Amino acid sequence: MTAAVELPAGFADKYGPWALIAGGSEGVGESFARMLAGVGINLLLVARREQPLRQLAASLQQQHAIEVRYLAADLTQPDVLQRMQEFSAELEVGLFIYNAGSAVKYARYTEWSVDDLDFMINLNCRTPALLCNHFAKAMVDRGRGGLMLLSSMAAMAGSAWLSIYPASKAFDQMLAEGLWHDLKPGGVDAMCLVLGATDTPSHAHVDFDAFMPGGAMSCDQAAQEGLMHLGDGPLWVAGEDNRARLPADYLANRPAAIDMMSWGTAVINGLPHVPATEHTEPT
Repeated sequence: MTAAVELPAGFADKYGPWALIAGGSEGVGESFARMLAGVGINLLLVARREQPLRQLAASLQQQHAIEVRYLAADLTQPDVLQRMQEFSAELEVGLFIYNAGSAVKYARYTEWSVDDLDFMINLNCRTPALLCNHFAKAMVDRGRGGLMLLSSMAAMAGSAWLSIYPASKAFDQMLAEGLWHDLKPGGVDAMCLVLGATDTPSHAHVDFDAFMPGGAMSCDQAAQEGLMHLGDGPLWVAGEDNRARLPADYLANRPAAIDMMSWGTAVINGLPHVPATEHTEPT
């Protein structure tokens, strides 16, 4: 059972009254759902299997005075945007979390089929890009809201045996970082939450102790760190051990790097630039 957490003051006002969690039936998604329910945010839960969704929705509504709706949907299908639009129609979604995941295939790149590649690209690239575009529009119109995309420590470098997985997860980080800057003038927060070894159902078969002496992080810890740091910047890596594996000052320097890239893009295209950090652009 997820422990109650104290989120920042005004969290529900800024990111409510509804939150949509894609990949919201178990693991980190369930932890997100329970923590948000604890501060009174209504929930739209989406995942592939209906039974875990139904069970979680019933549990949340029994424990909290909120409304929970769920949708069993395959997030890799061509009609995913239309289904999500219909599912959330007429509701004020103030927080969108893309936590969708899948068991990773380990094989040489030449052994991945076209269907395998399509699945991973749709799950980690096409669908989050379309859904962020949809939900961000209403958030900017309201002048508040939040988007969170989950990525992986695996995306910090290319890897044999994984190939397209780290590449597609790196897309989520780049997208979230760009949205952090692009949506900031509209009052909307965007962030990429990077997870390392996490004790999720999809990783039950993985021997994390073989390379992580402390073992895997709990789903609750990962979700809590994400919610606590939403609004603090474009990128957060959950877990002290994971942050220690980053290059020196990687997290601290990320906002300025994004700001510099945004400034350069604006200048060469004759577009306005609103700095998101306090650094000074070159003259």
